[in-house]
Amino acid sequence: MFSDGPGVLLAAYPWGAYAYQFNALSPEERIDKVMEYGSQIHPQYYDEFKTGASVAWHRVPWTLGCYGLWQDREADYQDATAMDGRTLMAGEHISYLPAWMEGAVLSALDTVERLHTTITEI
Repeated sequence: MFSDGPGVLLAAYPWGAYAYQFNALSPEERIDKVMEYGSQIHPQYYDEFKTGASVAWHRVPWTLGCYGLWQDREADYQDATAMDGRTLMAGEHISYLPAWMEGAVLSALDTVERLHTTITEI
């Protein structure tokens, strides 16, 4: 970022039924499809492309998906974020925005604030 060198671009993050159709393609075919679509918006796509990677998260056996969703966030969030002895949880999975970096950052800030409050009250 902020350099003249190559960068990284997340070019596709499909949801729902289309995600299964997209992930039915091979990784190479998914990259080809992303290049085809992206070049419609940014004609320089093919010229600037170096290499690509594609992961179908629901096919990775140890994750079976790229994120988790709360079954009942309103009921469970306070328990999930509560301090347990000297342990606090943080991450996109312990946030109101699962699956997003913003959720991870907000969770970390919330955790630091709760830790600070706990320590300064002692």
